Amino acid sequence: MTLNEQQRQTGKDNFFDALRLTRREFLPALVTLPCATAFYWGYEQLHGSPVRAALIGAGGQGRSHIDSLNPQFLKLVAFSDIRPSQQKKARIQLDAKYGSDARGIELVEDYHRLLDRDDIELVIIALPLHLHAAVAIEAMEKGKHVLCEKLMAKTVADCKRMARVSRKTGKMLAIGHQRHYSYLYANALEVAKQPDILGDVRHIRAFWHRNQTEGGRPGADKGEWDTWFAKVPPEDRGVDFRRHGYESLEELVRWRLSKRTGEGLMAELGSHQLDACGILLGMHPKAVSGVAVNSFFTDGREVEDHVYLTYEYPRDIVVTYSSITTNEADSYGEQVMGTRGTLAIVAEREVYLMKEKALKDTRISWAERRIAQPSATSTATTQWTAGAGLQDTLASRGYREEQEHLAWLIRNPGKGRPRCGPEAGLGDAVVTLVSNLAARQRRRIEFQDAWFDVNSDAVPV
Repeated sequence: MTLNEQQRQTGKDNFFDALRLTRREFLPALVTLPCATAFYWGYEQLHGSPVRAALIGAGGQGRSHIDSLNPQFLKLVAFSDIRPSQQKKARIQLDAKYGSDARGIELVEDYHRLLDRDDIELVIIALPLHLHAAVAIEAMEKGKHVLCEKLMAKTVADCKRMARVSRKTGKMLAIGHQRHYSYLYANALEVAKQPDILGDVRHIRAFWHRNQTEGGRPGADKGEWDTWFAKVPPEDRGVDFRRHGYESLEELVRWRLSKRTGEGLMAELGSHQLDACGILLGMHPKAVSGVAVNSFFTDGREVEDHVYLTYEYPRDIVVTYSSITTNEADSYGEQVMGTRGTLAIVAEREVYLMKEKALKDTRISWAERRIAQPSATSTATTQWTAGAGLQDTLASRGYREEQEHLAWLIRNPGKGRPRCGPEAGLGDAVVTLVSNLAARQRRRIEFQDAWFDVNSDAVPV
């Protein structure tokens, strides 16, 4: 959806007007709260000492977790990574965040030794996909709660093993699909589920488009500008990759491009969009078909650079998804299309609401007609979102909230479960991994209920 600045502002105003009146009792109180999302997700300030945590995997995703750590909820006591380059980056980030206190956060290169420590209550796993299951299972069996980055695991069978170990040990397992903790998506859902706002929703267009070619510069096809095809840093040349189960240093650094260690665009990007569609629609798809191709890069990568999929949902709702690496015009997000309007979520930061059969810059208010009262005098987004904490939480990507919520659950046993626990994580993994099968084999696959059932041994083949 291409919008000029005026249309963007109109779309934002339309959304916030509808949201304000849809949730008119909740939002005024929210403006006065210092931590809006904590209130929304049902946890409060942590009582007692912060949960002692460790990070396993200090790559980009792991460092996003470092950035999001709230010392009132979590005390980071150790981290683990086998690559000196990542250890160095993590140290720089820790020093910037904690100052002199960062020296007390120990580097434990061997994660097995880290998991043997009795003083660690929670581990955050941000490792290459093929390691998720083994490390999470070992952690739970050694008495640790686990927050594991998405995708839950590389196979459906491994996801089910993780879920069962969580049940057996009594240790909580949360999966890092941040949209379950995104206040922006929660509010978008409030608007999307109102039939008199969007009408009858029959289609969602989901996408994640990037340009990993630096605008088509020479050498792009060889992966020169692709962050997933990073060069091996000099500091990592001495890593014993064979000891850690890799076939080369290049596979260690570029694990996302190997089918042995990763699952490509669908696991890294598409899982987010399909998770969002599941949240918005409240159900799993019935079937999927698609195409996956490697149509640009000639650098020897095993995973595809373009993926196109079509999902059939109950009630004849159709979702399309595309992930490409040679054009970023659309960025990423979802467009929820109904008979009365379109809700567009862009890059986890902006939401636009457009009325059907009206100009894109038309100012509207569905909600005032529905509740038979006039809309507020001011319709400027910046005016009504100026309350303490609200502006930040609307753009929150959910890392902080999933960490805080899990810490709160650990300190309050029996008060609830992670919003994206083993069952939800399994569901997202089933959709993602079956999508890869369908796209790579260019066939239509019908989802089986047993695949989503933790208690069943059935898995897609």
